[in-house]
Order: sequence, then C-alpha cells, then structure tokens
Amino acid sequence: MRFLIVSDVHGNRFGLEAVLEDARGDYDRIVCLGDVVGYGAHPNECCQLLRDHNALCLLGNHDAAALGNISIEWFNPVATAAILWTREQLSPDNRTWLQSLEPTLDCAQHGFGAVHASLRQPLEEYIIDPSVAQPTFGLMTWPLCFYGHTHVADCYRALDVAGKRYQMEYAPLPYGGALEMEASWRYLVNPGSCGQPRDGNPQARYALLDTEEKSLEVHALDYNWNAARDAIIEAGLPPVLGERLGQGR
Repeated sequence: MRFLIVSDVHGNRFGLEAVLEDARGDYDRIVCLGDVVGYGAHPNECCQLLRDHNALCLLGNHDAAALGNISIEWFNPVATAAILWTREQLSPDNRTWLQSLEPTLDCAQHGFGAVHASLRQPLEEYIIDPSVAQPTFGLMTWPLCFYGHTHVADCYRALDVAGKRYQMEYAPLPYGGALEMEASWRYLVNPGSCGQPRDGNPQARYALLDTEEKSLEVHALDYNWNAARDAIIEAGLPPVLGERLGQGR
C-alpha cells in the first residue's frame, strides 16, 4: 500500500494543496501527523481537505490547544494569538473532527506507526537529537515510526541487533531524498512540514511510503508561500507568522 505522509499543516492551505497535487496518483491513503491548525489563516479549509481525502490524522499540540484541551500558558505570544484566533474560526464540524483524533497511530498491519511528537510524550516532546530519539526507539513496536512537531525533515535510524541497539545514525533531509530501508535497522522519520518548515528551506515537504516496494522518499516542492503570507496578514494575525514562511524558519 502507498501512503502520503504529511505533517504540521498549520492552517496553510496553499502548502497542503500543493502537496496533494504534486503527489496525485502516487498514494492510496494519507497519514497526517497532526497540527492541522494554528499559525495559518485557513484552519477550516485544511481540516476539510483532510476530511475529504479520508486522511488518517493525528492530534497535534496546536490542535489540542485550539480545542482548549491543553493549556496555552507555555505558548509564545505569537502562537497564543494564533490559537485564540483559530478557536474563534473553527466550525462546529471541524471542531468535532479534531476532538476525535489521537496523537498516536498504530499501522502494524503495514509495518509502521506514527506519533505527533514522540512516543514518550506524544503531544509535547521535540525529537531534536539522538538522546531524545532513543526513548522513542525503546518504545517502538514497528521497524518504522513517523513523527512531526519539529517542522524539520530528517531521519534517525538505530541498529536493531542485540547488544548494539544504542548505535544510531542521523540524516537531515532539508531538500528531500530517498531512504534505503534496511532490515537490520529501525527508523524514525520526520517528513517535514508542508505548512511551516523550520529547517531553512521554505519549500513544502512530504513523504511517500510504499509498503510493498519498501521504498520511502521525502519530497520538497515550491508552493505559493506569498499567498499564504498575504492571507495571514489579511486575517489580522501577527505578520511574523507570514513573513517567516519565506525563510523556512
């Protein structure tokens, strides 16, 4: 089966639409790793697109915050402003849909799992180095796990051999790339953000997984981030949320 993996849409319909068009015909099912809303000007449109495509979608921390399910005390002022705005915009149907989501997904029948942040802290922990990746490897029951939250496309892999399970390798994927899936390793893969990248490349990112061919590739593509920026400004959201789209930060 072929899966399109997207993450951290953050209300950016232009990035999401570009990915859906670019990947058209190359997947059977969508998996979204959460944070459908927050920051961007089109929370309802992004929810509806994923619902229309019958996506397997996870709950992200910004989704939970927009629902009022977690505190926004630790959000920075810009993120707080976006969450408060998003709360006012969400339709009842999309709010109900977001409420139905969980932050983890078990696709054992297809050989992978998924989480918004980490398996240790599914909504909050940022996997930013091997020391944070290791506990998630310890909790994995699949050879492959997708994660989001950091907005950075990358891959950690850990040797799955008795006595050598602390051997780990890391590969950044800011411009995409194919990953060779070896049976003696387990993989933690972030497809990057299709709505607000933070690895210095403003392109929208996504991944394609073919479970029969055992192939996995991260893709990077241009999209109209200027339109996304203009929509943010027109909505009255903090302008910095739009300006940083062109910087990939």
